Amino acid sequence: MNILAAAVIAAGLAGTPGAAAAAPAPTGSGPVARYLVQLDEQPLATYAGGVPGLAATKAAGGGKLNRSSSGAKAYQEHLRHQRGAVLTGVGLPADQVKVTFDTAFNGFAADLTRAQVARLRATRGVRTVYEDTRVHTTSASPTLGYLGLTGPQGVWQQQSGNVTHAGEGIIIGVIDSGFWPESASFAALPTPRPDQAVIDAKWKGICDAGTEAPITCNNKVIGARWYGTLADVFTDEYSSPRDRNGHGTHTASTAAGNYGVPATVAGQSVGEISGVAPAARLAIYKALYDTGVGSATGSTVDIVHAIDDAVADGVDVINYSVGDDRESFGAVEQAFLNAAAAGVFVAAAGGNAGPEAATIDNSTPWVTTVAASTIDRQYSRKLTLGNGRTITGVGIGAATAGPAPLVSGKASALNPTNTQDAELCVDGALDPAKVRGAIVLCLRGVTNRVDKSAAVAKAGGVGMVLYNDGVNSQDADTHSVPTVHIRDTDAPPIVAYIASGAATATISAGTLTSVEAPAVAGFSSAGPSNFNGGDLLKPDISAPGVDVAAAFSPAVGGQDFALESGTSMASPHIAGIAALLRAQHPNWSPSAIRSALMTTAVDTTDQGNPIKLGDADATAFNYGAGEVRPGDAFDPGLVYDSTEQDWRRYLCGLAEQGAQVPADGCDVTGAIAPNQLNYPSISMGNMVGTQTVTRTVTNVDTTAGDYTAEVQAPEGYSVTVTPKKLHVLPGRTATFQVEITNKKGALDTWVDGSLTWRDKSGHRVKSPLVVHNTGLIAPDEITGTGAAGAVAMNAQVGFKGNLVAQPTGLTSGTDIDTTLYGDAPIWDSRSPDNLPVPLPASIYRGTVHVPAGTVNPQVVVTGHGAHCDEIDWSADPLPPCAEFMIDVYDSTGKVVAAPYGAKEGARVALPGAGDYTLIIEQLYTLNMPPGQAANTYTITTLLPGVPGTSEGKLTVDPARRNLQPGETADLTLRWSGLTPGRLYVGVLVLGNGKDPLKTLPITVRS
Repeated sequence: MNILAAAVIAAGLAGTPGAAAAAPAPTGSGPVARYLVQLDEQPLATYAGGVPGLAATKAAGGGKLNRSSSGAKAYQEHLRHQRGAVLTGVGLPADQVKVTFDTAFNGFAADLTRAQVARLRATRGVRTVYEDTRVHTTSASPTLGYLGLTGPQGVWQQQSGNVTHAGEGIIIGVIDSGFWPESASFAALPTPRPDQAVIDAKWKGICDAGTEAPITCNNKVIGARWYGTLADVFTDEYSSPRDRNGHGTHTASTAAGNYGVPATVAGQSVGEISGVAPAARLAIYKALYDTGVGSATGSTVDIVHAIDDAVADGVDVINYSVGDDRESFGAVEQAFLNAAAAGVFVAAAGGNAGPEAATIDNSTPWVTTVAASTIDRQYSRKLTLGNGRTITGVGIGAATAGPAPLVSGKASALNPTNTQDAELCVDGALDPAKVRGAIVLCLRGVTNRVDKSAAVAKAGGVGMVLYNDGVNSQDADTHSVPTVHIRDTDAPPIVAYIASGAATATISAGTLTSVEAPAVAGFSSAGPSNFNGGDLLKPDISAPGVDVAAAFSPAVGGQDFALESGTSMASPHIAGIAALLRAQHPNWSPSAIRSALMTTAVDTTDQGNPIKLGDADATAFNYGAGEVRPGDAFDPGLVYDSTEQDWRRYLCGLAEQGAQVPADGCDVTGAIAPNQLNYPSISMGNMVGTQTVTRTVTNVDTTAGDYTAEVQAPEGYSVTVTPKKLHVLPGRTATFQVEITNKKGALDTWVDGSLTWRDKSGHRVKSPLVVHNTGLIAPDEITGTGAAGAVAMNAQVGFKGNLVAQPTGLTSGTDIDTTLYGDAPIWDSRSPDNLPVPLPASIYRGTVHVPAGTVNPQVVVTGHGAHCDEIDWSADPLPPCAEFMIDVYDSTGKVVAAPYGAKEGARVALPGAGDYTLIIEQLYTLNMPPGQAANTYTITTLLPGVPGTSEGKLTVDPARRNLQPGETADLTLRWSGLTPGRLYVGVLVLGNGKDPLKTLPITVRS
């Protein structure tokens, strides 16, 4: 079991455990870890009625949740009793429950043994048990002027009257690493406040000062909480909402910091800074802790706790500049769904794993996913080489460097056998004899950028040239020596100049310069969204996220302010703008606010050119609908709205496609494909013929609108909008269809276009339209039963030519058995090298060899004893059982998969040829006599395509057929001659006669 998910007892967790009858933990239950237990019934935010005698607590149409109503209090008591019944039913001791939830999430967090987890999963009333995991930061100002917020014609003046009212009556909750209360950005607002009665009516939160370096609240930061799951891990942190990392201070002040705060970074004035919504109030939820190496991390238990508290406290907007670098559905996503259903707008960072495709994070449709872009000003430094060449890069600070020798970090290694660390300017890797008095060329990556300049300074260097090794941002960090950050394309001439011998250079002071904007930051994570199968465009929108000036924690290098970059910095801009919109349009739903932002965004630069990513044109997968333009969003004309019911239908559609998402009640709600969700963008991830989507728009203007559709069709496709004209009365809706047909769309290529609705009043309601011709639509897998049988299927093509079907297999594989004893200890499963030594009898380690030419290789592990998921937990005494999981690693030690065992075993599809390490952990045994806690496991290796392994007969008809684009072929797969009672696997490869297009795994249980 991964030690990163193993819990430590929290300090400072606020919450009352549910009533439970204390009972001893099951014998042989093993160590504990922290889990989130979600119960069946809806929390307050989404309870729509149904329990006899208890009225709905869900807010009606765009309203806010009222936790203090008599109905809400009655339903809370009902949830408490239901929670108590579950705890009593499983005999869970009360002291194992750490916190309870009932607002945006119904359940509790507890330190549980593996036996208790299994028992809870099998208990009536329990929906899901989530293992606690880690998340991390995704980390008159020129920015605000660039966005059109300042000045006589700016948003603050035109929409709020003036800056002192911008965001009045709105509370922004910031889930992050805390805040620095003494910062001028969080100073008390002048009194009396015209919105005080509004704030008092909605605010139900607290100000928890903490115990170490306590904080104080005021009428700006009206509340603060902190969560302690990781308090014992990062012991150099504050046991209070105080921010030791700086990230939370920066994001909170960006969203709603006070107006007109003079700021200095690296000794250079950056003018007066302000939050986007300076009159809004802030509520701080410290759920992340400083790691000591520049980042902050938190647990999902604390994140869910913070979301639950924020909704209960009465916030209007949540900023979540946090991620886990993966697209999945878990407790955090569930809590945010319920928060949005309660009327809370959620802005979330898209992640910093770009520019590679399919790296987007926080990609569910009830949050607004934000990419990072640049503004039209940057802090620049000039690097002048001794040969006269001048290169402009990014940097801030009044200090200069040089003329001085210019040396390469790689060539200045203290240890000649470790030039890699020296090239990265890792602390201790540079030779002072070679670096002293010189400007050092350092490669970006691995270590923090500011740590590199600190290493240069420590070795005696006087300046640093930091260069990218690919498309990435350039950042004006506060460095230990004057530093210029350059692009990857500017590095080769510098390297060549150094190689020529006796190189020198000078680094200028930083200056604020004008540049074309926006451009997409190279680090900004990109779509398409694999979670949504490419059928929901993410990110949604971009906002400034490079060198954003905001308040900071002086606990980090004594800085009161800093320039920071990341989608973490972009997200609070959207949160602040959403607060401004909510202040003017209090009845708009979170989806309506997102729509207004997206459909008024711009997808060209301030000079009318395509937005760039490095030297290439960016796409909607980089910036979503475009960069935000707040002014137009207040009067968007039409909005695309969606509700909790729509989101649940969307989840049911994902579940039908095999996604691991909740699928409760789908027989009642129905299901829709992701691209049928009423969203302000249209994405077709699997377009081979013709597809039609339906959209509904709502007129949020005060007058009727007559709109006409304008289409920019993606290259190779035709687009028809029906009807082409809409007449929409104020507050009413209109529905239309968009039919997209593949004419000659390039195979396996994403192309984009747009749909824009215009009226004579100047409204421009623009939606991005992205399309991908996969060449083939076919089932993801084929399953069958019996020693002989057949399965019918169809395949639709997006090309003109032959569809070729080639089956391989079937094989039942080879088996080996192993017997394990007792319960496995907790260990760090990120690498097989971390296994305990000597290897416990509860753990098996072996190797699986996959020869070249194997297709769809798999390994299946089956336990022969009763699995704990299938026993009757009400029996007395409980019958014996065992639970296990497997860990599979590739030859580099990287985790391939780590599934838990179930009644039918645990299966992993291996990526391809090679050698894999297989670990089987017997997690725990239950009710087995002492000394007999043993279970036998069968390891089955299935290698279709390996000569001599095929069994029986496998055919497909027809094997070849000539088709036109959009045409569908009916295929029949047949098998015979299998041995009864075995599991067989194979593959069916569908191609165009030249290239394979899709591989369909075949599974037959004979």
